[in-house]
Amino acid sequence: MPSTTVDLLNNGYFLFFGKVAVLILLIFYAIFSLLIVRQVDLMGKTLTTGIAPVVRVFAIIHAFVALGLIFLALSIL
Repeated sequence: MPSTTVDLLNNGYFLFFGKVAVLILLIFYAIFSLLIVRQVDLMGKTLTTGIAPVVRVFAIIHAFVALGLIFLALSIL
């Protein structure tokens, strides 16, 4: 008698759902990183300190890395 169990890990629908979920999470993360850039910019305008430009550079690098992760995921997935 053949087994009728469903193998979820090799199912195409499960893999497609996983890929779409990863892309959606990365998009939300990129939006969050852009909000961080905005908040750091507002902070730099409010509090003028010597470290504000360094924090702004790190926030921009973080946003580019987050956007790069989306493109990397699109090319891999």
